[in-house]
Amino acid sequence: MNKSKRAKPSNLENGVDFISNMPDPILQLILQGLPTTEEVVRTSVLSTRWRYLWTSIPYFPSLDIDCYRTAPTPSLMFPKKKFRDIVSWCLANKTVDLDSFRLCCASYYGKSTVHKWIEAAVNRNVKSLDLKFYPTPADDDFLDGLIAIEAIELPEFLITCESLESLRLFLYQRIIGLPRCTGFQALRVVELNNVYCFDHDLVEKFLNKCPLLEEFSLIDCFIRILDPVCVSSSKLKTLIIRNWKNVWSGLKLDFWCGLKVSCPQLVYFEYVGRRCEIILEDVRSLKKAVIHPEDLLQQRISPTLGKTVSMLLDGISHVESLSLNLYCIQCIDAAHNPDTDIPAFFPKLKTLEVTTTIDAFTMIVLIRILRFSPILESLNLIIKKEHLTTDYWVLDEVETRTILTRHLKSVKFLRTNGKKRRLVITRFLLEHGNALEEIVFSWSSKVKYHEKSLKIMKKLSKLQKASSTVKLISVLKE
Repeated sequence: MNKSKRAKPSNLENGVDFISNMPDPILQLILQGLPTTEEVVRTSVLSTRWRYLWTSIPYFPSLDIDCYRTAPTPSLMFPKKKFRDIVSWCLANKTVDLDSFRLCCASYYGKSTVHKWIEAAVNRNVKSLDLKFYPTPADDDFLDGLIAIEAIELPEFLITCESLESLRLFLYQRIIGLPRCTGFQALRVVELNNVYCFDHDLVEKFLNKCPLLEEFSLIDCFIRILDPVCVSSSKLKTLIIRNWKNVWSGLKLDFWCGLKVSCPQLVYFEYVGRRCEIILEDVRSLKKAVIHPEDLLQQRISPTLGKTVSMLLDGISHVESLSLNLYCIQCIDAAHNPDTDIPAFFPKLKTLEVTTTIDAFTMIVLIRILRFSPILESLNLIIKKEHLTTDYWVLDEVETRTILTRHLKSVKFLRTNGKKRRLVITRFLLEHGNALEEIVFSWSSKVKYHEKSLKIMKKLSKLQKASSTVKLISVLKE
């Protein structure tokens, strides 16, 4: 007896798949659920039914278009003409306001084309603009085989945009200019990335044009002025400066011009980059500070420089969270004066993150900071080097035990590699940490995590513990 064969359900009706037969409103809902603008646009290749469907989405508030992400392969960029058509199509619906518009078009187009797209976004009352481009100079900009640094002046219609609240610019080593008109009345967030700051008061101009500015970031920017950069704002809450670079006509500079900050509402301050003199005139509301200066020339650290860093710490002694790198610790150590190296008190400090080495000198400084932090609860350690020939625990053991275990609830070893000396510190903390709730080992290497993590946890679990509730945690930091 032959078994009857069931007819397989067909997804096609009249040569069109079932989904494509759905009404436009349902298909538009499907498109709105896709994660990126490019994925929405890609549906146009499915069939003639889908070709222009995405352009009719009635509510398309966020556009994120990247010439690299739309490419067939990561090493290629999207064809120039097609990419221009995509951007133009996305901006064509003038009846819908834009919450955000992110555009990465690299060196595809000149300033005039990009300005037209920015103006289209402004006409749709864009709130957040994230722009990454670097126009290729014209032929007459080439001189003796060198490309002239091209200035990009922000258009007046962008400055006067009343809806704009967030502006992020990545201009790939171009000079930025601001017109004299007033504006940026609603702007709250500004990030300048990879920009030449040749105007001596560019930062001041930005701040003056943004009366409501709350967050200001300068990332991988270039500076060509000798006077200190002044950041003064009554509303600013977050200030981030990372990796500023010196540029000066034909001169090799060994110094940075300096930074002066006067922001009474500032809550978060981060400085990462070349060492400079940081003057904090008014940061009374500051709660979290990240201070990671670097000496790229690796010059000898003088006692004077050590006192300069100590004065900086004195100016932020009221913070609740503090992150210091190894260079800061070495500067403090260079002063060789335990009474004046650091502020007398960190009365509010609850979280301390320190990049350090396990040696006698840096551990003295760390213990000294802990001594003046009476309510410290969390200590995060990033250990760069281990000098096995030096005795790292140099203070009186009773005093050290009291300092380290008085209030500490959490200790984290960041970028763990399983070295023996860190386990010695862990043993000490477990044996004397009455208030400890957790010790966390955060691994950055997947191989070492799988090779050593379980073995270390078993070894530490057998140790005597002063706190019956302390947890040993091992995590892989992706």
